[in-house]
Amino acid sequence: MISFLLDLFKGLRQDLRSKELLSLLLALVLSVSALSSVSYLADRMHRAFEFDARQLLAADLLIASDQPLPPEFLQEAIKSHLEIAQTVVFPSMASSGGVSKLASIKAVSSSYPLRGSLEVSTGQSSLQNNAISNTGPACGTVLVDAALLSSLHSKIGDSIRLGGQQFVIAGILTRELDRGAGFMNFAPRLMMCIDDLASTDLIGLGSRVTYRFLVAGPDSIMSTYQQWATRYIESQALHGLRVETIENAQPTMRKTLDRAEQFLSLVSILTAMVAAVAIALSARRYMHKQADTCAALKCFGATKAVILKRQAQTLLALGAVAAVIGSALGYLAQLFLTWLLGNLIPGNLPAISAWPFFWSILFTCFLLLAFAGPPILSLVNVSPIRLIRKDFKFNTLSTLWLVILGSSCCALLIWVAAQDLKLTLWVLGGFVGAILIFSASASFILWLLNRWQTQHFAVRFALTAMARRSGFAILQITALGIALMALLMILLLRQDLLSSWQSTIPPDAPNRFMINIQSDQKVGISEQLETSGVSKPNFYPMVRGRLIEINSRDISPSNYSDENAKRLIDREFNLSYTAQLPPGNRILSGDWIEGDKPQISMESGIAKTLKLKLGDQLTFEVAGEKVNAPITSLRKLDWGSMRVNFFVIMPPAQLSQLPQSWITSYYQSPKQESLDFELSQTYPNLTIVDVSASLQQIQEVINKLSAALGLLFAFTILAAILVMSSAIAATQDDRYKNAALLKALGASRKVLAQIARVELLLIGSLAGLLAGLASGVAVWALGRFVMEIEFHAFGEAILMGVGFGVTASLLAGYRFQGQIQKATAIECLREA
Repeated sequence: MISFLLDLFKGLRQDLRSKELLSLLLALVLSVSALSSVSYLADRMHRAFEFDARQLLAADLLIASDQPLPPEFLQEAIKSHLEIAQTVVFPSMASSGGVSKLASIKAVSSSYPLRGSLEVSTGQSSLQNNAISNTGPACGTVLVDAALLSSLHSKIGDSIRLGGQQFVIAGILTRELDRGAGFMNFAPRLMMCIDDLASTDLIGLGSRVTYRFLVAGPDSIMSTYQQWATRYIESQALHGLRVETIENAQPTMRKTLDRAEQFLSLVSILTAMVAAVAIALSARRYMHKQADTCAALKCFGATKAVILKRQAQTLLALGAVAAVIGSALGYLAQLFLTWLLGNLIPGNLPAISAWPFFWSILFTCFLLLAFAGPPILSLVNVSPIRLIRKDFKFNTLSTLWLVILGSSCCALLIWVAAQDLKLTLWVLGGFVGAILIFSASASFILWLLNRWQTQHFAVRFALTAMARRSGFAILQITALGIALMALLMILLLRQDLLSSWQSTIPPDAPNRFMINIQSDQKVGISEQLETSGVSKPNFYPMVRGRLIEINSRDISPSNYSDENAKRLIDREFNLSYTAQLPPGNRILSGDWIEGDKPQISMESGIAKTLKLKLGDQLTFEVAGEKVNAPITSLRKLDWGSMRVNFFVIMPPAQLSQLPQSWITSYYQSPKQESLDFELSQTYPNLTIVDVSASLQQIQEVINKLSAALGLLFAFTILAAILVMSSAIAATQDDRYKNAALLKALGASRKVLAQIARVELLLIGSLAGLLAGLASGVAVWALGRFVMEIEFHAFGEAILMGVGFGVTASLLAGYRFQGQIQKATAIECLREA
């Protein structure tokens, strides 16, 4: 076996002297690197869930609710002799040294966590003196994220104020496994003892609080308790409660990461599909170069079986080397991806498993068999007459097999990556559509250019040559154009579309939202804001209610397949009341609220999500009371105004007597930063959301995601350059003949260089132009129909596309054109 492998790789080493086979190997390595990098990352994230499932819950089972849990859950757990812990999570203001910042407060009982542990740093840096802690903070102390410590300009040992109490910062919280990933937590964490919570007076009417009851114990007892909890929730018709176990730990985080994995996998598949074109072209070129060798072997008596064995060994060795090198590069790229994504993925990922490596081998086999196999294995059909007449051609049957196998493998790979048939069909349709549009456009533009009459010899000759090789020219333009389009969309979304969105927000638009305001605090808050130079705020009532019936039928999250709809049904709505249509609201259908009769004005987007329409009778449960009303109007909201907006509005007569809090928004100058601190000191129950800080955090997340996508699209650009190089190499014989003729007629190296530059510039410019137009249209559509803003950077998109296209084209053709320019007329004829 060892001797066979040594012979195999020895033969490959000799074969790799062929530039065509080396190009095929590079394309294979690039494809495997792109796909395995995502596979390694996805594998580590999934294994993190499997390995740390209980730690991701900090328990074996937890029950989460937006209301305090009934005591029966605690009593049953105690009766079953289970370990228990409790946490309470809510947003609130934390103050220190005259600065206040919004924090995600987590109050924990002394037994927390039941599974896993916290990692706490007692040094001034989150990297110093890290220690494992099996309990939460002691009473009178808190643990904070490093980001919160930095925002408050504080250090360990300083005092921090929460509501009406002072606490000591005991350490920096560096790891909290049951929190989830960073993309779901924009406010930094502050962890405190649950026994201190009541003294802060932070939780009041209207507070957004999540109560979690954690349970741990033997598997058999846990299974019984889970069944009891599920039955109890169903029998008592309790809304807003969910049971989480190791099987569905961190469901939101799992879903988000699954979608991210799907998208990243689709991007890597795009790279593989572009590289597959280079593989097919390189294999075709290699086939023509090997045809003479195979013909000579047949003259010496070699059978088809001998030639087939030789080529199969070449493919086998090539695939093995590509899988090993590609997997190694993919692993390094995965490390870089992990670094780029930072806290957007769970920390402390486990080591890689063997599965991504086996996946790389399988994928390499797919690519080889689908795109390189048909042309290379067709060498068995070469005739000895090839040595006299150069008439061996890639037969029609082999071409058909290449198309069928290639298309089938691409569809299969996309389906495996997407894990969704509908998404697979959309991606395939989009990819095929882009290919057809780009190919047709390139063909039409080349036809127009070929009809252009010019006296410049280099331009005229280049256009004529491209017309003769139009198929290869169209292939180059299409492959490079698709790769550039993908990259440009990321750049445009990251820079221009987000900048356009931010520029649509008025300079004096509210940048603060204040919630949890009590009725008796409105006058005082208004006076304090006006005294500080803020314009008089408008207060809006907010009533918490849960949608429990539609047209007299009970509803639950299970009635919907859409995840967003499930989440809306599972949580409480913020209801409001007014007789006047709020600014920035526009009635799309129905009539605005008139009089005191029961009626509902609903935002059109949420109505669409929940499949509601005019006339539907809704029932909300508010503080134990039922509120019934029909939908009488659908509204469109101006979210860009940054004003207070509500999904559901009713007449004052319906809600004004129910328990409520108030909300307001206002613009606060950067020079008034201390105002947050002053307000939180006077009214500890308030939660002040700094929208500008939230937007900045969102921008940071987008930057990290776009950097990761940029890395993957860099693979795509390299694949496109390989396609161009392979297409240029496939027409190299024709180019050598042209060069020999021109040199025999006295053409200088300067003229040959001009012809080469014209051809490469045309290919790069056309690919960049098409990519710029397509990406501009795509981003415009996204801005117009999704983000509802105007996008006007078409000129920039085209300039960037042409610039990138010309650069990539010149890089791809530099080596080949240099060889022709340096060769003599005789050498050109020999090569041809």
